[in-house]
Amino acid sequence: MELLASWIWNPLLSLIYLEIGVLFLFLTRGAALRNSFSVLKKSWGNRWNNGSSRERHISPTDAFITALAAGIGVGNLAGVGTAIHLGGPGALFWMWMSALTGASFRMCSAYISVRHGPKDPKSPLFATPMAYIEQFAGHLWPGYAPLLAGLIMFQGLVSGNLIQANSIAHAVTNELGFSMFIVASVLFAAVSIVVVGGIKSIVNFSVASAPFMVLAYVLAGLVILISNPEGTLRAVGLVFGHAFSPYSIGGGVAGYTIMQSIQFGVSRGVFSHFSGLGIAPFLHGANNDHPAQGAYLAALVPLVDTLIVCSITGLVILTVGDWHGLTGAFLTVTAFQTGLGGVGRIVVFVCLGMFAFTTIVNWAYFSERCYEYLWGGNVVVYRWFFAGVTFCGPFFPVALVWSMADVVIGLILIVHLPLLTYIVLRTLPSMLKGLHGSTTG
Repeated sequence: MELLASWIWNPLLSLIYLEIGVLFLFLTRGAALRNSFSVLKKSWGNRWNNGSSRERHISPTDAFITALAAGIGVGNLAGVGTAIHLGGPGALFWMWMSALTGASFRMCSAYISVRHGPKDPKSPLFATPMAYIEQFAGHLWPGYAPLLAGLIMFQGLVSGNLIQANSIAHAVTNELGFSMFIVASVLFAAVSIVVVGGIKSIVNFSVASAPFMVLAYVLAGLVILISNPEGTLRAVGLVFGHAFSPYSIGGGVAGYTIMQSIQFGVSRGVFSHFSGLGIAPFLHGANNDHPAQGAYLAALVPLVDTLIVCSITGLVILTVGDWHGLTGAFLTVTAFQTGLGGVGRIVVFVCLGMFAFTTIVNWAYFSERCYEYLWGGNVVVYRWFFAGVTFCGPFFPVALVWSMADVVIGLILIVHLPLLTYIVLRTLPSMLKGLHGSTTG
């Protein structure tokens, strides 16, 4: 499985991802980068008045916060550590590039799903990427919508569930000494309580917890960076200095190549913010009234996720961490502990648990919607099944689930990005008009 993952990502898919992202930026005139923060500022003032009691209806700002909770997970801690360890300091730069290009994928996907998708929230296609694939490309590729749904559903079980549960269990076992069975049982109960209540329960939990956990993590990282300005500047120099040049270890032959930096930077970046996978419609598309507003807020998710949270992780690692000898979550934990002592270790431990848990419950919804599209039936049964997979997560081999996630993410990109490109080219004039109107009106 690890060999297959390496074959998919090394390095052709990473380069294609960036190239298509640059194409999207050009076609949309950089709208995702120019307008997203201003739209957030305008919409945040109405945060407490734009909700809805309608089933599956999510306000644009709630969707933004919930999408952040879904994206910020193990990838922001363990994924960054792995990328830097395997790809060198330049990998962080390519994580940034994946976010800057991926923002347009999210914006277009969210806009099209609202503008051209079904308006009935009871429809299995409402607020899903399968809706625009069926409408615009179903006659050309009739099997692609079910294929994408199956891949996203499986992705939810692996990246959104197994990896997150596995990371929580190992962290709790190492820190507190509880057995894997106890941790798995508690996770099963906690996930069941949230996901069985449906999307409203998931959104309410995410909105209540995500902003505070992100703020706590970012502040802890900033304290480390600000207290060590020379090390921080040196870390920034390493990132830019080795994004385009090989990096040798101790002057030897062995080191990090540019291709390694691109491969691990882009792959771990996509694992962190999930842009290009077609998941934006599940949250940002669940609103019939604000297609452009939701689209811009969707674009903002990878920018906050990667340019802020992943950057904090990466710079702390490069400033005070042993990134040559350690990897994954352990590298991040030890770096924060070096910078803040025991407090840093506690902050990372608590945030890792919260980040991973909110990712699990949100991917439960994405996966459920794909299950409903493919087979219909009683979604409550699937929610219990998803929680059961959470129970199994701690017992899976770590390397296996990470490799499975890389493979599935690669396959989703191969299926979704060509179709999304085709649809964007078909709808570009009306989309540009709608996106521009939201910023001038």
